[in-house]
Amino acid sequence: MAKTVTYPLRIERYAEEDGYLAFFPDLPGCQTWGRTFEAAIGNAEETLSLYLETLIANGDPLPEASEIERSTSCL
Repeated sequence: MAKTVTYPLRIERYAEEDGYLAFFPDLPGCQTWGRTFEAAIGNAEETLSLYLETLIANGDPLPEASEIERSTSCL
């Protein structure tokens, strides 16, 4: 049975580009952005998938996920 891992996602307002920066603190370099909050989330899902697929293809171990302290959303 496959193990399910949940990586925390952080989304911050990115004033320089008039949008939102989305990144996974546990995964160095796994980041993206979107003009809207919703776009940043959608882009983050795709970015995470590609990041993990690349690790697996290269035979690299998957990083441990830190615990999620709290969940926040704003639209």
